[in-house]
This record gives sequence, C-alpha cells and structure tokens, in this order.
Amino acid sequence: MGRPPYGARTACESCKSIDVRRWHRDGCLAPGQHFSRSWSYYGGEPTDIDTINVATEADAVMLTYWTSLGRDAALKPVNQRVAITWTDCRFGGRRPWFVCSVYSDGQYCGRRVAVLYGAGNYFACRQCYGLAYETQQQSPRWRGFTKARKIRMRVGGNLNLLEPFPEKPLHMHWRTYERLYRAYEVAKTRSIEGIWGLRSKEHELR
Repeated sequence: MGRPPYGARTACESCKSIDVRRWHRDGCLAPGQHFSRSWSYYGGEPTDIDTINVATEADAVMLTYWTSLGRDAALKPVNQRVAITWTDCRFGGRRPWFVCSVYSDGQYCGRRVAVLYGAGNYFACRQCYGLAYETQQQSPRWRGFTKARKIRMRVGGNLNLLEPFPEKPLHMHWRTYERLYRAYEVAKTRSIEGIWGLRSKEHELR
C-alpha cells in the first residue's frame, strides 16, 4: 500500500470508516459476538459491497466484507483480522484502540488508532492511506468558520455566527463552556479577518 501523491489527498470524511470507540460504547467488543455495519451514500440503499460483518475475538476483530476497486473490477472477498489493544483511563475503565495491521511502503504500520478507513482493499489508518481531514485542506478563514459553527452546535445553538453565543447548556460545566466560548471567539475572529482580507484584495484588483 502506497500513499497518493501530494495534492491528491482524499478526505477522511469521504471514506468508509469503523470506530472502535463506538463499538465499545455499543457493547460490541465482548469475545464471541457477531454483528454487521452498513453504509449508504447520497440517500441510496446499502448493498453487499457496503456491508461489513464483524466477529469478535479476545482483543481482536475479524472483518469480512467485499471490495471492488474500479468501476469494472470484480468483487473480491476480504477477511482482515485487526488486533485491539487497551489502555487504562485516568478516572477508571479502559479504552480500546485498533492496531493498524497493514503494510505501507513496505513497512508494517502497527499504529494505535481509534478509527480505520476503507479507502482501498483493506481498512487502515489515515496515515497509511495518506488521508486528510476536510478542515486540513481548507484555508485558515474557512477552518475558522467551520470550527466556530461546530462549537455553536455543540452548545445547542444554530449555525449563524451573526447571532449571540448560546447560553450555557444545563448539563455543561462552566469551565467547559468558557473554554468553548474562548475557542469560538478565536475561530470566529480568524474567519472574519480572513474574509475581510480576501474582500480587500479583490477591491484592490478592481
């Protein structure tokens, strides 16, 4: 598995993905379980190629699915075993991690990650596939705009940056709310400054 050339990076959000944290929250990681997960795109119905079957072992999962790279390529069955490792949480409990099991540029990966992506024949970490988050490929002003909107949604507000910052939700600690507010102001300012800077340049070119 090799990485794509610079400038041709696929976004993580556009790929199939599996999240070991979600499976853990859903109680799916106990040994001897079998379950499946499906994806659908653009409102379509999932098909066999969009379904993954999972069998759990002690500290590992066996993934079984079909893959096809290229419009005219034949479907290919894949069985991929992915190890799971655990770390202790600070306030009790344990946190699971996938161990990326593929070879990238001739070397075994072995990274400990929460999410694996199906950007090719196998599920692997985003570093092995050379993936980037959508926000990483945005300009600073749009990164600020996106972050500010996400923060507003997190505290129960809408997406309109022109409205006042939402009041603190009842379940949220004041320290968390104040931290989010400071991050929101920084992101909003960065976005506004970037947009005004762009408009100033456009005005100078006229």
